[in-house]
Amino acid sequence: MPARTILLTGASGLVGSALARALDGHHVISLAHRKPVDGQAVHGDITRPWLGLHPGEYRRLAGTVDVVVHCAGLVHFNAPADRLHDVNVRGVGHILCFAEDAGARIVHGSTAYVTRAADGITLSAYAHSKASGETLVRESGLSAAIARISTVVGDSSNGRIARLQAFHYLLGAALSGQLPFLPASTATHIDLLPTDTLAHALAALATNDQANGDYWLTAGPAATPLSRIIDIGFPLAAGKLRDHPRRRDIDPTVFRPRIIDPAVCDQVIDMALSHTKPDAAPSVIQHIVGLMATYNNAPELPTSLGTIPGGPPAPNRAAQEKAVEALCRHLLALPHETWHWV
Repeated sequence: MPARTILLTGASGLVGSALARALDGHHVISLAHRKPVDGQAVHGDITRPWLGLHPGEYRRLAGTVDVVVHCAGLVHFNAPADRLHDVNVRGVGHILCFAEDAGARIVHGSTAYVTRAADGITLSAYAHSKASGETLVRESGLSAAIARISTVVGDSSNGRIARLQAFHYLLGAALSGQLPFLPASTATHIDLLPTDTLAHALAALATNDQANGDYWLTAGPAATPLSRIIDIGFPLAAGKLRDHPRRRDIDPTVFRPRIIDPAVCDQVIDMALSHTKPDAAPSVIQHIVGLMATYNNAPELPTSLGTIPGGPPAPNRAAQEKAVEALCRHLLALPHETWHWV
């Protein structure tokens, strides 16, 4: 396999930082924005024409790049729609212009939850922005692989993760006894993908010139029931709860998070909001309900893992549960104050 020169965006993020390590043997140039990254980098901005680079620097870069792996994006579900559009749509357009100027293939990092863009759930603006980005890639006429990525968790062996995101905060707060319930149906499954598995898959897409079209980087049928995640994580959390100076005399099972019907939670929120001012800030519970809406009543996602040449095998339930346990152990090792967002 010939070595390639790869432009990687989002190299400081959760996905990009893992992928950079998996591309060993290839010449990787990172497009850095605000945060420093390891290795060779140019500093730019995907929301600006010419990627925010000086024209001369842009031309030199375009003359060397064979593949663009676009992992940069705004993943905050509650971000303003205009900001989501700026990064996740306009930014994609600028990346596509660069890829065309470079004569390069593109691997575009999207989300598996674009399928929920029309569901009217809280992450709709985010999902719509990612769906629009995908449309730009398809209509560009460039050689492109679209990677639809599910919820990313830590390394499958040790649970370590470069940056905490919404689901990690949710799970950490639940396991630390600060979140008494999760608004979900009993049938809810969470599609989780370890960072090392994801990086392996993306590296395979980046280095295979025949990889074009849509690829689902997901657990698929091996997605883990939410109830099973709690079953795995809470026994690990019980010992830490006993060690808490203000909780050592309390039965830790009191703090085990319950799974309750989202409709019941909605009724509680409506009742609470009826006693607040119209301009009151959204409650933490509302944010949690919005996040869980991503997963509630979601159909099983397909998976392309196991079919990508040079990529990782298809996930299985046992491997997924080991990754969940590793993630829980990592989250529980973090300072208790980490979860004070609730």
